[in-house]
Amino acid sequence: MSVILITGTSSGFGMLFAARFAASGHTVYASMRELGKSADLEAELRRRNASATLLRLDVTDPESVAGAIAQVQQTDGRLDVLINNAGYGLGGYFEELTQEEIRAQFDTNFFGVQEVTRCALPLLRLTAQNAPGVKIINISSVQGKMAVPGLSAYSGSKFALEAFSEALYYELLPFNIRVILVEPGSYRTKIFDQNAVRAHGFGDEESPYFALGQRMSKRMEAMLADPDGMRDPEDVARLVEKIVNKPRPRLRYAAGRRAKLLIFLSRVLPGRLFQAIVARGSGHRPPDRLPKR
Repeated sequence: MSVILITGTSSGFGMLFAARFAASGHTVYASMRELGKSADLEAELRRRNASATLLRLDVTDPESVAGAIAQVQQTDGRLDVLINNAGYGLGGYFEELTQEEIRAQFDTNFFGVQEVTRCALPLLRLTAQNAPGVKIINISSVQGKMAVPGLSAYSGSKFALEAFSEALYYELLPFNIRVILVEPGSYRTKIFDQNAVRAHGFGDEESPYFALGQRMSKRMEAMLADPDGMRDPEDVARLVEKIVNKPRPRLRYAAGRRAKLLIFLSRVLPGRLFQAIVARGSGHRPPDRLPKR
């Protein structure tokens, strides 16, 4: 059995990863920024008759990160799997976003991953000297492969994560550490409603993007209201469990039929055709006729 550290376990994918691995007998360190938000995880652990060690870990706070890694090392002396899951989605059109909002998005989704990885690598390398199967699993998104309107900051952070992870994959091969990217599509988690974060300027009636934003919000509401509009996040937990059990996993895994289809189409279709499909599907295609001057 492995020692596994997971970030962002208060809800969503991270919560399911922690509960699933704990129920399978692994030693799980389930971390989150605020331990006061552990109720959902604790309920899920009880439901599966499992237990995990809860850690406070704020990926944007280097002292918090170092303290969590030190506790894992002191208690178990090893770390087999690091799952960088902590993150959030920031909705809003670029002109509506402040520089502070964009930097905060990158601080969590990109620089936070780097901080945790940097701090954990000495322990991961030490473990890899004596045990196979040491892995870093970074939870990306289909938006890290293709961008859509209204999510430029989120997509930018995930594109950066993809590039970083790809370089790290090659850097760590000589140390027998595998780096893996998981790229989910739309799954029914709190990121879309209770944990949704929107730009301060989103919804401002004076914004030139107001009508587009309202259309985007209605599309999201329709997806959330449709029982079949989003897939079960447990599917992603099953995929990550399979990856952990693989001796030599590949670099990238798309999660969900829609994510796989979109990534495939982005590769095989001519650029202009794929861009037209995305624009039409998101309601952001250019007007059919420009107004007369």
